[in-house]
Amino acid sequence: MKLGTIMVAALAIGVSAVTLTASAEDEAPAPKTVKKRQFKDRREFAGTIVCIGCELEKRGAHAQCTLHAKHAQGLLADDGTLWTFIDNTRGHHLIKQKKLLGKPIKVVGWKYPKTQYIEAWSYYVQKGKKWVHWDYCKICGFEPGEFKGTDLCPGCVEDGEDEEEGK
Repeated sequence: MKLGTIMVAALAIGVSAVTLTASAEDEAPAPKTVKKRQFKDRREFAGTIVCIGCELEKRGAHAQCTLHAKHAQGLLADDGTLWTFIDNTRGHHLIKQKKLLGKPIKVVGWKYPKTQYIEAWSYYVQKGKKWVHWDYCKICGFEPGEFKGTDLCPGCVEDGEDEEEGK
């Protein structure tokens, strides 16, 4: 009989605790508004572009990269940390452009607290001993002709001329 009374009392305490917790959550202040990223807060993240799924499979995961992730790319930092890019206008190129795979890279952008995501702004790829800067153009994309247009913006034409002189 005492065991039954103890169980009922424990159940009553548990229900009360859940009710109080739910009530406290209802009355808890709303979380602070998150401050939007600012241009001046950009950082540089160095590493190598890798296939995220294939890298995770090397670490023991059953990533099924070919089936689901389609070899989406991320950044393997020098300390072994694996970063994912936010898939937006500027990050999409880093995720999908296969010619970047295995290349040393420096991504300029923002990291968000408690995440493994980087929002990319631009990037540098090592070409020999030189770091070549790639930035997004609303007309041309990251690379001339990426948007299938035949005309380049004046800035990309100038960059193309600089590339030709550098060869």
